[in-house]
Amino acid sequence: MDLLTVFELLNYGLVLLFGLFLSVRVAGGYGHGRRPWLPYLLGLLFLLVQGLCYSLWGVVMAERFYPLIVHLPLTLVLTFVLKKPFGVSLVSVCTAYLCCQLPHWVRLTMLMLTDSLLISEITYTLCIIPAFWLLLRHFAPAAYSAMTYSRKTLLLFGSLPLAYYLFDYATTVYYDIFATQVQAIYEFLPTALIVFYVLFLALYHVQSQKEAQAELQRAMLETALKQSHGEMERLKATAHQTAVYHHDMRHHLNMIDGFLSAQKPEQASEYIRRIQEDISTISLRRYCENEAMNLLCSSFAEKAASMGVQLTMEVSLPKELSLSDTELCSMVSNGLENALHAVGSLDQNRRWVQVSCRIRNNNLLLEIKNPYRGAVRMQEGVPLSARENHGYGCHSIQTIARRNRGHCLFEPKDGVFTLRVALPL
Repeated sequence: MDLLTVFELLNYGLVLLFGLFLSVRVAGGYGHGRRPWLPYLLGLLFLLVQGLCYSLWGVVMAERFYPLIVHLPLTLVLTFVLKKPFGVSLVSVCTAYLCCQLPHWVRLTMLMLTDSLLISEITYTLCIIPAFWLLLRHFAPAAYSAMTYSRKTLLLFGSLPLAYYLFDYATTVYYDIFATQVQAIYEFLPTALIVFYVLFLALYHVQSQKEAQAELQRAMLETALKQSHGEMERLKATAHQTAVYHHDMRHHLNMIDGFLSAQKPEQASEYIRRIQEDISTISLRRYCENEAMNLLCSSFAEKAASMGVQLTMEVSLPKELSLSDTELCSMVSNGLENALHAVGSLDQNRRWVQVSCRIRNNNLLLEIKNPYRGAVRMQEGVPLSARENHGYGCHSIQTIARRNRGHCLFEPKDGVFTLRVALPL
């Protein structure tokens, strides 16, 4: 056995192991550490079957039956043993086959440059191992992520390796079978590449639009949270000012007493009037033990009164919550603002909003009800706003609920819109 034959046999074995291990990794690996020995057992089995076929049928016939003795069994093993979806298994095998061509093209290039079969086979042996390492480390995770992102990306990602697989076998292995359709065969791969390119651009555009919309929503939610934080600070400042007025009430009474003692009742009345105006602008009603909720309820009670809306609030929250004041403010403010806007154009007898917020079974339960007019369009369980650059409040509530492992429900029914939020504490 000469040196060239040794390298040829070695490369036959290497490319089989190359495709086998890469197929498993592209398909997602073993899954939670199960059956790590399987690729090694399959590699040994395939090498034995391949060697037997080469010795019985020869190289040409063995290559023609290679899909049946290696590729089909490997696809079935990935599907039924490693529990991969059939589409992922098939595309993984075809993708690994496509990647096997990289060192093969290097070998062909070296053969053209040196006109030496031995040098080309040695080059193949030297480049297949680093190529395998690079693909395994950098390509396989990205390929698996692309295939499993959605059914569309699987079809798109798998179209090119599958098309190349069919084209390569048709033009190199089964060429004589398709000899009557040579022109059609050679036009097949360019056509497939064009279709792949067009579909890729279309899908990339759609995905880019979705990412841009998601980025816009994220920016709007961050802005809303910042605004909620600023609103909370302003409300806290108002509460502090109220406390200062309560503390200074003794001084005000002394001042009034001084005016009356000096026989200046008009000045005393004017002073009392100014104090009443100041206190009325900052007066806060106590709804529960939670300071942030008291501030929010007082603020929206004043806003509802100015709009002629009957706001009923049943609130019972403890002083401390695991939910941050900013998230509580954003959630309640968005819900109440949407409710007030919905009833603002209704008849006077339908201008009402009901709020219930309490703790039950260690869950924070928020419910806001209000009547509405017209039809409410829903998308993925969230109302769509007819106003431009609006509708982010509901998304903000949904985001806060998900972030805190809770749930939210938007339900328009029988002319009454209901928001329900449940957050574990």
